Formats: sequence, C-alpha cells, structure tokens
Amino acid sequence: MKHILLVILLPLFSLQAFAADKPVKYKTLLGEAKAAVKTGKNQAKAEKNLLDIINREDVNQQRRAEIYFMAQELERSMNDAENVKFYLKQPYDTTRFFSTILQMYRYLLLCDSVEAKPNEKGVLKYRYRNRSREILRAYRPNLLNGGKFLLKRNKYMESFPYFDMYIRSSQAPIFQYYSSIREDTTLARVAYWATVSAYNANDAELALRHIDQAIEGADTTLRTSLQEYKVRCYEALGREEERVENLVLGTKLYPQHDYFYLHLMDVYAEQKAFDDGLALCNEMLERQGDRAIYWFGKSQMFLGKQELDSCITASDEALRCDSTMADAYYNKGIAYLSKAVLFAETACNDIRNPKCKKDRQTLQELYRCAQRPMEQVRQLTPDDSSRWALPLYRIYLNLNMGKQFAEMEKILNAK
Repeated sequence: MKHILLVILLPLFSLQAFAADKPVKYKTLLGEAKAAVKTGKNQAKAEKNLLDIINREDVNQQRRAEIYFMAQELERSMNDAENVKFYLKQPYDTTRFFSTILQMYRYLLLCDSVEAKPNEKGVLKYRYRNRSREILRAYRPNLLNGGKFLLKRNKYMESFPYFDMYIRSSQAPIFQYYSSIREDTTLARVAYWATVSAYNANDAELALRHIDQAIEGADTTLRTSLQEYKVRCYEALGREEERVENLVLGTKLYPQHDYFYLHLMDVYAEQKAFDDGLALCNEMLERQGDRAIYWFGKSQMFLGKQELDSCITASDEALRCDSTMADAYYNKGIAYLSKAVLFAETACNDIRNPKCKKDRQTLQELYRCAQRPMEQVRQLTPDDSSRWALPLYRIYLNLNMGKQFAEMEKILNAK
C-alpha cells in the first residue's frame, strides 16, 4: 500500500513544482494592477510585480509602455489617497504625497520614450502621449512644490530630484510644442534651487548640472555666489583646468568679490606665473581702485621673481592702504632679509680692507630694516610663531641681540 501511495504522490508533486516555476501571465498582473487602482489597496505590491517583468521576453514594446503607464496610475492612486486625507483633515504623509508625483513623472516620461521608438513593423504610434501630457501638466505645480517643501526642511538630497525633473521634463519631446513649458520663466529660478540643493548635499557633480542656467537668470549677487559654487565644485572634483578658467572668469565678471582674485593669485604663485599675477594685480588696481590686497599681491609676485626692491615698494603701498596688514609686513621683512643674505655673499670679509667696515655697516642696516617689519608680524600674529620665529632668529643672530636671539631659540626648540 505504501508503494502505491508513492506512485500517486510523485506525479502530483512534480505538477505543483512545474506550476510554481511557471511565470504569472502578463494579463493577470495587469488585471491585479487595475484592481488595485480601483480598490485603492495593494498599489505598491501591484506596481512592483509589473515592473519586475518589464524585461521579460513576452513583454514587447507596447506592453512596456503599458506597464509604465499603469505604474503611473498606481502612483496616482496613492497620491489621491493622501489628497483625500488632507481634505478630510485626517493625518496624511506630505512627503509621500509629493514622492508619488515625482514617480508619476518618471513613469510617464519612460512610457513616452518607449513609444518614441518604431515598433517591430516600423510604425511609430503614441497610444499614451496625449493622456500622459495632460497628467504631467496637471501635476507640474506640485512637482515644484515638492522640491520646495523638502528644501525648506534642509532635505537637500531629497529635494534635488524634484527640481531636476521639473527642468529636464520641460525639454522632453512630450512638450515639444508647448512653449509655455519649454520657455517657462521660472526655470532659471528652479535651476538655482537645484544647484543649492546639490551643493548643500555636497554633491559637486549634481551641483554643476544646472548651474549655468541658474546663473543666466540670477541677479548680480546670486550670480557671484553661483560662480563661486562652480569654482568650489570643480575643485572638489579635481578638475583643475576648469577651476582656474572659472577663477579667471570670476575676476573679470565680479571683480568686487575678492574670492576669485585671491584664489587666482594663489594659483599664479603655485605655478610661478609671476608675470600673469602682476598683470592681474595691475588690472584690479585700475578697475577697483587703490586697495591693500592688490598691492600685497604685487609684493608677493615681486618676491617670487626675487625683485626685492619692487617687493618692498609694493609692500609699503599695501601698508599705506592698511597699516595692520601682517602679510605685507612679512613680505617686506623677508625681502630685506633676502637682500641681507645676498649682500653677505659678496661683502668684503678682510678686516684689513677699509671696505670691510662699510660693508658690515650696510649688512647690519639691512638686518635692521628686516627686523622692524618682522617684529610687526609677531605683534599682529603672536600665535603664528611658525611664521616669524625663524626669520627673527636669523635677524637677531646677525645683529648680536643675545637676549632676543635666546628667546627665539627657545621658541623654535619648543616645537
């Protein structure tokens, strides 16, 4: 009897295994999705089941378009449910309300892109375009509101896709003949919000996506900030050539914003492009007037070129504009110190030669000229001993200032 039962059960088991492996029919899943829309239940599950078969062999082009459109219908059903709660003054999920609209946009644009390709017979047929366009137009204001809602709550990465979709969809083929959408005057402002969202989310790549469009529609203040964003983004991405190009552009367009000038001067110093740096300083002095930072920039470039007298003159001009500029005092001190070192290399050391005494006096005077500005650096930046301690050490040593020399030696040995 046991043997007979095994013979009967084994075929049944095989049939069940075969049934379990058999894929669910497309029409069955589509029917379940339509039922979910009608009842307002299980929409997310029905949507997932449909999207899971999007690349199945039995799903042709027409069915793929239908799946995307139906996925949108399921999202719209969930959106309607949240909307009803709002009007009935019941607890509702605002984030979910907006996220369903974003998903609707994604699915309808995918649907349209599928239909934009000729079918297997070479025929181009739009079954859903008109309906899709009207849905997109109806929900467009709330697509934008979703991004603004999240941006106000500092949810930067979450807000970006809404602004991004609002901008990109305006140029989609589905709106080809709708100038009111393609030439929407708010697009530049939305591009600004998209840029701010991505920038604050520390995503430099996304921050650059719409930044040029944002700059075009912004006022001067915002344009200046956005140009700085561009530079910072290229720096974060390690795209040095584009960073420098935009620093140059920034100095030309927004000379009143020191960020571009100061960072471009750093670039010229690093590249030893001292003549380019001097040309920029002269240009800025002509355009923006007599300012300490431009004279200091000249002193920095002259120091790099070892044109020490010119460096001292430019440093004095900077200090005339700003008597508290520690950097200008430093350049002046280093220039005099460098002059002393160079002079010492050719000075007479023969004490029998009358020239020796004169050269020694000249050398002492150069060190004293270096002493005064370098002590000013110390006074203005007392905590930055790494900057002034070693130069003062050399100055005090050569001026035989024992007490001051011992102090510098102690500071240097403490590091």
